[in-house]
Amino acid sequence: MKLFPDTKIYVLCPGNFHSGGLEVGHQLCSKLLNFGLDACMLYTAPDTGFNPEDPVDDFYKKYHLPYVVGNWEDKPHNIFIINEGSPHLFYWFKNARKIFWWLSVDNYFGRLNMINSYNLQNFATQPVLKYFYFNDIDATTEHWVQSEYARQFVKRNGIPGTKTFMVADYLNHVFLTDAVKIDLSRKKNFVAFNPKKGFQVTQKLIELAPDIEWKPIQNMTPEQVRQLLIDSKIYIDFGNHPGKDRIPREAAMSGCVVITGKRGAAANEIDINIPAEFKFDESEEVLPKVIEKIRSTFENFNSEYEKQKGYRETIADDQNRFEREIAAAFKLKIDRQINSVAAVQGFGEKSFSLVTSLLQNKKSGLVPKFIVDDEMCKPQVEPIQFLTRIKNTNYFHANDSGRAIFIPVISSDDARFLYLEGRIKKFALLSPNEEEIAKRFEKIIPEPEDVLTFGLT
Repeated sequence: MKLFPDTKIYVLCPGNFHSGGLEVGHQLCSKLLNFGLDACMLYTAPDTGFNPEDPVDDFYKKYHLPYVVGNWEDKPHNIFIINEGSPHLFYWFKNARKIFWWLSVDNYFGRLNMINSYNLQNFATQPVLKYFYFNDIDATTEHWVQSEYARQFVKRNGIPGTKTFMVADYLNHVFLTDAVKIDLSRKKNFVAFNPKKGFQVTQKLIELAPDIEWKPIQNMTPEQVRQLLIDSKIYIDFGNHPGKDRIPREAAMSGCVVITGKRGAAANEIDINIPAEFKFDESEEVLPKVIEKIRSTFENFNSEYEKQKGYRETIADDQNRFEREIAAAFKLKIDRQINSVAAVQGFGEKSFSLVTSLLQNKKSGLVPKFIVDDEMCKPQVEPIQFLTRIKNTNYFHANDSGRAIFIPVISSDDARFLYLEGRIKKFALLSPNEEEIAKRFEKIIPEPEDVLTFGLT
């Protein structure tokens, strides 16, 4: 989709709500900012529990993304990115261009059922909710697909290839950074499964092999889920696979051998690119073969694990691929990403001097984007000189040639996350000694080449 100098991009997402599927919207906005685009989240009210004064779910605050709630600009050059979970929001915007992002296919129809149920119950008192459907295709709208399964679906429904772009997602960095640390020798002979995904089939498998230990992923924190997958040798998923689901990928990067059915995205060789011997249909005569495969994997784990190396390599490259896909969809050069810098000497003179110097020295190509300070980033800090609080975030208030500049103050943990995310490319210090460098990077752990030191001039 064509970008103009005044284009603003809005990524729609329910506020005060957390799910694995919603993280991709925040990943997208983060990458758009990396490319130097004017992008922000547009938080909408979910069914319950919306706080317009603080709509960012705690899980997503580490992204430090700009956002709006109601004051969007519906202008022809602007772009609104709407996922299939909110098809009724498609008609909110009359003038701007729209991208409909198919993160799932099956869940789209579930949402339509909810909208139609609402319409039936309220048609006598409320306007009927309109929603995107294929009988009203807007020639200016483009479609992004998260999976090959979704690409095939939109093609069958009349969306031309020229209006369709693959833009997938990638895993949370905790799974990617920990993947190299997995000790396969500590894996245990049990099968992890998600009881919300294809449990009817899983129940039959459990009945066929009650001697096998089966552990459901339920009532667990994200850390507990991660530890369960690290301990398990096998993860099975006989669900409907409405897109490239996250848990199978998280399981693979946690050292599990993944076994699936053949529904939805699991049916093709692109979305879940494991060998065919690890995919089974759900007929009664085939289920004993699943049990055989599980027992064989327990006995020959290292060799079975090696067979899925290609799947893990694909997942490990998902973030780079995501960036390339965004660049292709917006016709951007991949090397356009800004060289963003975080000053790590806290909210004080050295960081201020560095930020001011970098703002003045445009030729360096280094753009100050963050100041790292574990105390001054906290919400309870009282405003002081140069510190301004806006939308629940503390900022260093600077001046760039008469233009007000607001630099977010963030924690070391968030700096580490944003570094892995690619939002921070370099870290900068002014006249540090070796002891100070070591202290500042205890939590962040950057590569040596990403640490910049400057002397006084």
